[in-house]
Amino acid sequence: MDLARLRYVVLRHEGVADPHFDLMIETSPGSELATCRVSEWPPVTGAKLVRLPAHRSSYLTYEGSISGGRGSVKRVASGTCELIELSSTVWMIRFDNAWVLRLISRGQQDLWDAQRLAVPPGA
Repeated sequence: MDLARLRYVVLRHEGVADPHFDLMIETSPGSELATCRVSEWPPVTGAKLVRLPAHRSSYLTYEGSISGGRGSVKRVASGTCELIELSSTVWMIRFDNAWVLRLISRGQQDLWDAQRLAVPPGA
């Protein structure tokens, strides 16, 4: 299966009541960015993520203040990824051919659980 290489970015969002990381991923080349909030990056198995509304693709390269006094963001990771699985209940993302993150919906209020998986060499 030839999967499209998609872009992603992880932004550290500070200057807000609950500083966090925003994981943003294209779901197709040039698309808006599917976005999740997570307390640590990279997430470990068992981490909780919150799905947020899609964000503009300009966040792939943006760093700085967010309008409306909503803090600021700084890029901490970026690159390419592949969406190995994408359904309403499971997302599986391979980052830069190095590791895989499986997100599993908890079925409530856009809450997801993370499962971090190693990728064997050559996979």
